[in-house]
Amino acid sequence: MLNKLKELKKYYCHSHLYIIVFLFLGYMAFQYHCEHKRLTDIVRSYDAIISNFKDNTKLYQEKLDEVIDHHNKMLYICDSLTNIMDSLPLGSPLDTLAVSSNYGSRKNKSTQKWEYHPGMDFLADWRDTIYATGHGIIEVSHYNSGYGRTIVIDHVNGYKSRYAHLTRCFVKRGESVKRGDPIGIAGNTGNSRGYHLHYEVSRYGKLTDPKKYIIL
Repeated sequence: MLNKLKELKKYYCHSHLYIIVFLFLGYMAFQYHCEHKRLTDIVRSYDAIISNFKDNTKLYQEKLDEVIDHHNKMLYICDSLTNIMDSLPLGSPLDTLAVSSNYGSRKNKSTQKWEYHPGMDFLADWRDTIYATGHGIIEVSHYNSGYGRTIVIDHVNGYKSRYAHLTRCFVKRGESVKRGDPIGIAGNTGNSRGYHLHYEVSRYGKLTDPKKYIIL
């Protein structure tokens, strides 16, 4: 009987130990599960944060690209407008402008008759450099009867500028010039009564008063 009690005590002691171990393992498993769940939630939250950050970064980059593209378009428009302005005959053909004869009707000193003057005459001498009044292509650069040595520049939008009675021409037909480029030397060639520059501006073949364009 005593031996049986010892065996039962030994059995229950071992069973109690097993229960404690089982409960401890269960508790550890539960804690592991909780910590795993918590860690998973944290990782998911970080993933969400990173995802939102990436989305926000992508959205920001898209907006930034849109702003940069708009800015580049504005710069292109500004550059185009600037190029158009530079291509119009708005510059000065001489370093110093002294008008000797205006555009329109004037009395011919030789015949004393009124006649049409298609441009403006500026006082100049054989040392004065003539400049292109706008970007363009040289259309004429040769001797032209009453105009003498003449240069005609083809600008944008049908505009053309003519420089007449020159002594020398620095440019040839087909060459590109920019506003302010030296194109020749003032002279007294052709139907001229002294050293000067005869300057004309036309649009689509119709002559106009150059005074309206010499603003720069």
